[in-house]
Amino acid sequence: MLKQKDIFLTSEGDAWFERNKNVYDTQNIDSDVLVDFIQKQELSPKNVLEIGCANGSRLSLINKKFNSKCTGVDVSTKAILEGKKKFSYIDLHVESADNLNFPDESFDLVIIGFCLYLCDRKDLFTIAAQIDRVLCDGGYILIQDFHSPVAYKNEYVHHKGLFSYKMDNSQMFTWNPAYTLFALELDTHTEKSLRIIPDERVAISLIHKDLENAYSASLSYNNISK
Repeated sequence: MLKQKDIFLTSEGDAWFERNKNVYDTQNIDSDVLVDFIQKQELSPKNVLEIGCANGSRLSLINKKFNSKCTGVDVSTKAILEGKKKFSYIDLHVESADNLNFPDESFDLVIIGFCLYLCDRKDLFTIAAQIDRVLCDGGYILIQDFHSPVAYKNEYVHHKGLFSYKMDNSQMFTWNPAYTLFALELDTHTEKSLRIIPDERVAISLIHKDLENAYSASLSYNNISK
């Protein structure tokens, strides 16, 4: 049986982009909710990676606002090809989140934009490890995705046999003492009035990596140091 990742790489990634292409064609290039959030948190990223970047339009705005060097990966070949034509100054690649072909500690901000809910559950540890590897110490992870207090799955309406998974994705990192949740902004996928319904809840989570200071000096018990 094919993994969800393989289906998105071969067909559904392009289908998703085609269904949502009008959003990228008509959106205000000077406004984006995640870019606004980055500004509100007073971040000044130098090297940015966006996972699930579509055609790179958000990265284009980040480059404009912060003069950042920007890199993006997406499972849609059509999205990446369009982005290469429109934003030649953005480094774009067809890749999945579990296979980031970049050197260690390449980025000070990694954005994961509405794609974790479609990733294979068996790949989550690999995805977290890959992001940790490419993120420099002192850097940030910014996740925008569904945000449920309990983990569950729904059938993915656009492709039989696929699922969308909803959970608190920040927990992929915050179990580790090197990662701290710095900010959380809750919203909804559709109408604001539906924010109390877990299935509609969306969050922007900002997570800080501080490996150097994650562990305090060793403790001794009964004068025995371990």
